[in-house]
Amino acid sequence: MKKDISAGKKFKRSAIIGLIASILILISINIISSFLYFRIDLTKDKRHSLSPSTIELLESLNDKVYIKVYLKGDNLPADYRQFANKTKEMLESFRNYSKNIYFEFIDPTAGKTREEMNAIFGEFYSKGLRPIPISREEGTGFSTYYVIPGAMIAYKTHEQPATLVVADPSQGTTWLEYSMQELEYNFVNAIRKLVKPKKTKIAFIEGHGELDFMSTSWMHWQLQRFYEVERISLNGRLNILSDIEVVDTLTQEIKIKGNKYDVLIIAQPTKAFSEYDKYIIDQHIMRGGKVLWLIDPTTASIDSLQATPENFVIPRNLRLENLFFKYGVRINTNIVQDLSCQTIPINVGNMGDSPQYKFMAFPYTADIVNFSDHPIVRRIKNIKSDFASTIDVVGSEERLKKDVLMTTSERTKLIPTPAIVTLNVARATPNMEEFAFKYLPIAVLVEGVFTSAYAGILPIEFDTIKQLGYKNESIVPTRQIFVSDGDIIRNAIDNKGQPYPCGFDRYSNKMYDNADFILNCINYLSADDDLLQIRSKSLKIGTLDPIKMKTEKNKYAFLNIAIPLILIFIMGTILIIFRKIKYSKKSSVQKK
Repeated sequence: MKKDISAGKKFKRSAIIGLIASILILISINIISSFLYFRIDLTKDKRHSLSPSTIELLESLNDKVYIKVYLKGDNLPADYRQFANKTKEMLESFRNYSKNIYFEFIDPTAGKTREEMNAIFGEFYSKGLRPIPISREEGTGFSTYYVIPGAMIAYKTHEQPATLVVADPSQGTTWLEYSMQELEYNFVNAIRKLVKPKKTKIAFIEGHGELDFMSTSWMHWQLQRFYEVERISLNGRLNILSDIEVVDTLTQEIKIKGNKYDVLIIAQPTKAFSEYDKYIIDQHIMRGGKVLWLIDPTTASIDSLQATPENFVIPRNLRLENLFFKYGVRINTNIVQDLSCQTIPINVGNMGDSPQYKFMAFPYTADIVNFSDHPIVRRIKNIKSDFASTIDVVGSEERLKKDVLMTTSERTKLIPTPAIVTLNVARATPNMEEFAFKYLPIAVLVEGVFTSAYAGILPIEFDTIKQLGYKNESIVPTRQIFVSDGDIIRNAIDNKGQPYPCGFDRYSNKMYDNADFILNCINYLSADDDLLQIRSKSLKIGTLDPIKMKTEKNKYAFLNIAIPLILIFIMGTILIIFRKIKYSKKSSVQKK
């Protein structure tokens, strides 16, 4: 009996020691984990993993970065609290890769009077953070308070705002999902502006009937968030794109240091380029410059059809064929009809004095949905296009790499020009046998070492001006993007003279991804591969399948209840068996 009592005491003592040891181990793990931050990302879209370019930027920081996030306060709604938690997780990830990251969450309105709050909001406005008004129903009615939608980032002696709460311009997702998706991008972009203050310079080319400022104003303003953007006319001025240094003031000798602009945007020219202007652009490329070409090779236009329902379309003589061929592409003077298309309002008759419109599929206005896996178009869903043409990849230059970025659908018809384009196409039933072409290129990226279009045929007037510093091939590998529809960058104008967003369809009120595509192109051409890498990440907030919720509700309810009980039963059984074996051994030893 005494032996049994002493054995029981020993068992209790060992159990208490084991319990205390377990508690101490858990406390130790919690203390250690408070100093160490780590996470295993098991999500399919890697939403909790930073991009390699972000990690590289963080690891390169050689001074402290202070981040003040203003998403804090007792009045924050639940979705803002969720976003604040996600923001904290993101900054903890930043901190894991750089000890120079310091952050804190601040409620700027705590304990402030109305006058003080108004002054604070005015200061935020001046710094680029616009407070968001939020209405909340209370017992006495509705009250309005404000959320500061971002953070202020300080590096050395400079500050940069980062707007974190942003709305999806395509209205395809909620602000919460879109803001989470853009969170890393918005933080990194602000930090880059502080760490690398030199901005890339972008120039819209004018003088050849290109789209005017108002027709490209939406993208102009979007690009200004990241780059210095200008509009320039070449006008045959051979050094207009050159960064020039005067070597000798007496002899007026000059030296070309490089390009004045990093990227040129040539948006839907309608007039022929002179030989001088072509030479200027060619030498910009030979000095390592980049170009985004948005070209309409025919005179087809949706605006012309709005004026008259039938138009005679001819090839547009831009005199750029020799440049394009030398750079590895040919933009054909045909027009694409695509059964993956938009709908436009067509007048189907009058009711009294009022015209009656019906929305009909118009195959000349393609809805482009086929994209490659290149980072430029990885997150693009659809592009709004009007009267696109096809692009052929030509030449066998081994130093050039060519990637098709987007194509037509598997049901495409080609209309050679000259041709008559009419709205009656929308009324007709398509002959499927005629739509036999598929996946024809509409946008092509070419990168590598380019050969000058004037190699071996340099005009004598250019050859005699030695100060021009003619280059026979690009001195460094460079990039160009060719798009066979200038309307992709174009924004419509409303009745008040204000621009619609680029890619917005006034008829269907649908937002296409044109603006994202153009911005991605400029990111890539500017060698902002890190920004593009972040933008190409996708994040989806998981939702329950409503059909499965209805049809399989009982099954999942049973599994949620049964599985934990089964696990507990199995663990209990194992423990009982283990104890029986243990004590059976002890009793056998004691009997001996």
